[in-house]
Amino acid sequence: MKHFAETIDAVNAQFHVADGLMESGKVTEGENIWRGQIVFLASALDFYMHELTKYGLCEIYDENWERTEKYENLQVNMKMIEVALKAGEDIDWFLEYVNSHYRAITMVSYESVTDQFRLLGINLSNVAERAFYQRGGTEKTKDKFKRRLNELFTRRNIIAHQTDRAHTDARVKDITKEIVQSFIDDVEKIVNAIDTEVRNK
Repeated sequence: MKHFAETIDAVNAQFHVADGLMESGKVTEGENIWRGQIVFLASALDFYMHELTKYGLCEIYDENWERTEKYENLQVNMKMIEVALKAGEDIDWFLEYVNSHYRAITMVSYESVTDQFRLLGINLSNVAERAFYQRGGTEKTKDKFKRRLNELFTRRNIIAHQTDRAHTDARVKDITKEIVQSFIDDVEKIVNAIDTEVRNK
């Protein structure tokens, strides 16, 4: 949470930079700051999920959390098993395994985040309710959870891989300060909800 909060502070600080550019007439440059904020926001969530995965798997390994079916079916190669047997009670081998196994996996999309929930035994319904419950709301909390993660993941990919241009006609997608702020607000709700659920474990 500390690392996530630090990154969110850095992302929010960029609004001041974008505002200054906009005020001086450098609209494109200001919009590009907003696009950068979306990329860094997705990175903040991704890194949080990686750290949570390491923490949660160690908690399961140490028998502090219940084992999950996905945990019991983790694939460990023989080289790592040999290291584990020689290490005895030392858990460093397990952290090395988790780091190498998950380092190339991006954990921002709904599918990847909920896959980690199943691995760690985190209740998706509880997280979605905490993040998005709204009395009289028309959208189910799980649906909003899924939609917002996938919207962030998609937009981040379009920015990072296509300079925020549509494949069909290469037009740059519209972006506003409000779009960025809405993403930040929702990701903070999601991470705070995950944090509460994990602390309750």
